Amino acid sequence: MFAKVKPNTQIIGQNIIYFNQVDSTNQFATELIKQNLAENGTVIVAEYQTMGRGQGGKSWISEPFENLLFSIILKHVTNSPSDPFIVNKMATLAIHNFVFDLLPHEQVKIKWPNDILINNRKVCGILVENNFTGHKLNYSIIGIGLNINQQYEHFKHIHATSLGHFLQNTLNRETLLNQILESFENTYDLYLDGLSDAINHQFDKSLLGYETNCLFETENGISPGIIKGCDNDGRLIIEMDGREKSFIHGSIKQLIS
Repeated sequence: MFAKVKPNTQIIGQNIIYFNQVDSTNQFATELIKQNLAENGTVIVAEYQTMGRGQGGKSWISEPFENLLFSIILKHVTNSPSDPFIVNKMATLAIHNFVFDLLPHEQVKIKWPNDILINNRKVCGILVENNFTGHKLNYSIIGIGLNINQQYEHFKHIHATSLGHFLQNTLNRETLLNQILESFENTYDLYLDGLSDAINHQFDKSLLGYETNCLFETENGISPGIIKGCDNDGRLIIEMDGREKSFIHGSIKQLIS
């Protein structure tokens, strides 16, 4: 199905492995690394995952042959980053930029920590799994589930959407995967060049609710706040009650209308 995927890249997607069905592309990527069979930039693509995972252990549901489900393996050759969340930001920003370029007239935003939304509806979930030895980053596995052609009826009650819905067409997934991998390498190059500040700045500006008034659900109830960015440990920085506070994933929920 994806035989024509040959991205114009140096690293990302130069080795691609395809499955009709697999338990999890991230899990398969982990096994490849354990057996020392994974090249840097290897991509694992599946039509269907029997045990697809999202953030916080949630499952990721996707109709076979409709969407893009894939993982990217990064084996780091640079010094360990001072910002341990930089890989998450880099990967999420890459997908955001791809969707934004495809739909420049829609509101494309990152919902912290790494979901992609179009007009407040989720189109993509990203799961980043980093492996450290002490402070040394050994490798990262970037799992991506992007809704392409799945029928809008599937999303009526779960506040999600697909690219095909907005473009009102059935999209060629091979063409899109080529474009995504090229977008990913462009952002990955910033990371390899040590341009963390540029990634941080672009990521913050792309956050849903950045520098605007939002509502958040915390353990103390509903509170207004203004998102100021995301720190080096991945915590969301929100201005509340006249001062900035930091929140780890799962400790706060951004309310979306």
